[in-house]
Amino acid sequence: MQLFSNTAEAIGKHEVVYNLMEVAEGTYLPNAYIVSVDQDGFLAHIRQKALDDTIGAFKLELDNTRAKLFNIIEELQPKHLEKKYSPPKKKVKPIEELLADKDIQPVLLNFVHRKLDELLVVVVEQQLPLTWNVDRRGLVKDFVMQLPQKDAELDVHLYFNKTKDNVQYRFQLSEGEEKPWVVSSKEVVPITNHPAWLFVDFRLCKVADINGNMVKPFQKRDEVIIPANSVKTYFQKFILKVAAKVDIEAEGFDVVVWEELTACQLEIVPSVFNGDWVLAMQMLYPQAAFIWNDRRMKRTSLEFGENDVRIHQVRRNLEQEKRYVKSIKALGLHNPEASYFTTIEASRDPFNLLNWLLEHRPELEKAGFKVLPVQLEEKKVYLAKAQLSIHSERINDWFDIYGEVQVGEFSIPFLALARNIREENRFYALPNGEYFVIPLEWMEKFRALMQFARKEGNALRLNKSQYTLVDELGIAQKSGPVEEVTDLADYVPGSKLKADLRPYQLDGVRWLIKLYRNELGACLADDMGLGKTLQTISVLLYAKEQKAALPDGSGTGNQLDMFSEVAGDEEFLQALNALIVLPASLVFNWESELKKFAPSLSIYKHVGQRRYDDIRLLRRFDVILTTYQTALRDEALLMQMEFEYIILDESQQIKNRESKIFQSVHDLRGKHRVSLSGTPIENSLSDLWAQMQFINPDLLGNYSFFKREFITPIEKYQIEDKKIRLRNLVAPYMLRRTKEEVAKDLPPLTTQVFYSEMTPEQKKMYEREKSAARNFLLENYDENSPQYRILVLQSLTKLRQLVNHPRLISEEYTKESGKFNDILQQWDTIRRSNHKALFFSSFVQYLNLFREEFQQRKQQFSWLTGDLTANKRVEEIKKFEENAEVQSFLISIKSGGTGLNLTAADYVFILDPWWNPTTEQQAIARAHRIGQEKSVIAIKFITKDSIEEKILKLQDRKSKLAEDIIENVNRAEFSRGDIEYLLE
Repeated sequence: MQLFSNTAEAIGKHEVVYNLMEVAEGTYLPNAYIVSVDQDGFLAHIRQKALDDTIGAFKLELDNTRAKLFNIIEELQPKHLEKKYSPPKKKVKPIEELLADKDIQPVLLNFVHRKLDELLVVVVEQQLPLTWNVDRRGLVKDFVMQLPQKDAELDVHLYFNKTKDNVQYRFQLSEGEEKPWVVSSKEVVPITNHPAWLFVDFRLCKVADINGNMVKPFQKRDEVIIPANSVKTYFQKFILKVAAKVDIEAEGFDVVVWEELTACQLEIVPSVFNGDWVLAMQMLYPQAAFIWNDRRMKRTSLEFGENDVRIHQVRRNLEQEKRYVKSIKALGLHNPEASYFTTIEASRDPFNLLNWLLEHRPELEKAGFKVLPVQLEEKKVYLAKAQLSIHSERINDWFDIYGEVQVGEFSIPFLALARNIREENRFYALPNGEYFVIPLEWMEKFRALMQFARKEGNALRLNKSQYTLVDELGIAQKSGPVEEVTDLADYVPGSKLKADLRPYQLDGVRWLIKLYRNELGACLADDMGLGKTLQTISVLLYAKEQKAALPDGSGTGNQLDMFSEVAGDEEFLQALNALIVLPASLVFNWESELKKFAPSLSIYKHVGQRRYDDIRLLRRFDVILTTYQTALRDEALLMQMEFEYIILDESQQIKNRESKIFQSVHDLRGKHRVSLSGTPIENSLSDLWAQMQFINPDLLGNYSFFKREFITPIEKYQIEDKKIRLRNLVAPYMLRRTKEEVAKDLPPLTTQVFYSEMTPEQKKMYEREKSAARNFLLENYDENSPQYRILVLQSLTKLRQLVNHPRLISEEYTKESGKFNDILQQWDTIRRSNHKALFFSSFVQYLNLFREEFQQRKQQFSWLTGDLTANKRVEEIKKFEENAEVQSFLISIKSGGTGLNLTAADYVFILDPWWNPTTEQQAIARAHRIGQEKSVIAIKFITKDSIEEKILKLQDRKSKLAEDIIENVNRAEFSRGDIEYLLE
């Protein structure tokens, strides 16, 4: 009996027990029962048969193991066997009759024993309860068989003693180091024939290498007497098949003894433990071979003469064998898996033993080892070390890579391995029908090269932008006609740049110039507010100087557009011809910055209904500003011109590779390309592919390749190697500096102005309201009337609200606001870079629009207006300062002007300008104050061609008027001209 040891099952109070039952003499079939478990953990009573649909009622799970065993049991049920083996179209015979049929019996038992072996292997591996002829009326624990440990087997010993009259044959068994015992001394019943499973005194035992029925003659006696005239037949019929596998002792026979080791044989085979390829070592003797660590010290074989049997016995020479084992270990192998050898150092290469064999084969053969032909995955391997010679040549815009592989007598072009490496197939077929196994080092080293390169003649070709792949490989490079420009440390901006570059900005300009000189695209992805526009303008000035310095004014050497006539003054002007494509909201900002920092450059805004449709006119300008939508509409016109530069601002606009805008700007012809974006990756790596495809086409391969090789492995599985590979590919062409990284180069406070334009609908409302206010106020001008002063204030306030958003004065307005959209777009860029910002406005109603938008987007924010209690103010401030998820703080300018310390913010948005600049400065000081360790960037959002521009100018030159009108209505002194100025 045995204790039921599975505690988890014991707690469940029931268990599935498997049983072997004799259904006919010497034939055993399985079944399964649900058995109760008593409080001591013993198997108690059978409740019912265990089937797929019965165990659930006893809270037992139908796992994979039980499902498999139940299926075997079903196949071995008598009714199933009777139906399966009865003659077709005849009455089904009972199992007893089938077993009595000499033709059917062998086939039926072969099936039964094979399926029983499957069942017993699982039972032993998982140590499941197994009973022998269980009686339903008794306690199941009294019928439980003791199970062997996994892989444990009984050893067989055969003894033959030949006399002049007969041969005395004895059959004994043993386990481990125990003394052999005779079968008749115990109750031994064969359960299966081959492989042999035995019932031995309520123990289940497996016996290697014999037929289970061999025990039957010895169940009642110790020896079998074989008449002299039957010896040869008996040996041939019963003993021959097992003679070489079991321990045989013989007396009275002619015995030929072999003790000389002839060779040690090496073979690469799959490990039975984990499937890795390992080295098997066999000791070869005449008539026999031993696995080097076999416990058996001798092996017997039979030779049949005309009337006699001769026994050959091989006895191992351990001293000779040890010398071979010592030699193998001296060459760097060990045997952690019993009989198999592998390299001492772990390797990721499943064919590591092949590399070892190729390296040491001459030494092995010299030492007397016999190396068998290598078969890996059913392919015969060509046993020769491979040598690779490879070099690259740079030709204009590409690298050509040449190479040759020498494997024994065969020479293989390096590019012939491309398909194998791309498909991760290490077996390259040779002309002789054998296979060369490509080294794992080559597979890994050249994988990226083979993925990106294309075949060109007898070379592999890479785009110039993919030069990092060549650098990583360390491929020798023959000098090409184009030399890479790397050293620009001496570059300083010329006098035509009307700005002082901060150190990091100077680094950025030098980086852009280096890529310009090498005719490679660039993506400048600095944080918002760090001066991407200024850096780009600096490079445009440099490009203009370079173009003007060349005799033909052709910049980097490309010819002027050959498809249209060049106007007579084009050569005189030597215009740069740079195209900047940007959102409509940024056109005025770029124009303003260009005029401020590079007044020497001629600018043309290619927007609106009256834009030029003659390419000759466009060629006259250094810089052409246009919008994404205009570039799409005028694609045919712009395609006629080859631009010196094509620059995309807010280049995330082309992130959708299937959009018409992406295709339109991608198809434009430009010698140099730059994209500007604070968020080059907004949602997915596909955004990055679109950016790179624009600046350096095919750098990352086509999109389907990029998705397979990078998007899926990185976004779905977070594969680090893929991240590193992608980073290395794009790093030379993307420069991103965060505010934190360049903080030492930034002043404590930077104030910028962002100009927005009203939407057409918004502009109509504004002009209509401004005209009405102007007419009324000028017609009814009365500088001494307090009521008139109030009307002035009301009119100006209404105009200020209109440029913020018309919804502030009309709930029926359903269109958009230019400034509102621009602020949200700028905020998205900052938010994605994990910055925090304060939003200040004079109008709580305007802040409410942002609150509604943030709520809809499910973005957390803080809120502070004059109606909040003191405790609520503290709560909102604490939330903003301490919670990283709260990135925005909406504050009315009067309630937040003083008394606040909000140093978690490093951006300040002034949503609408205040008449008094002191009020604005107090608002900005909420973030830029003692305790602030970050540089603060304040952005004033001004609507172009509106009263806000007038307020901005008033802050500089007539602040007293502004203060008088708004702050001191009753004492204001202003003229009719002041009103005209504000409303002109």
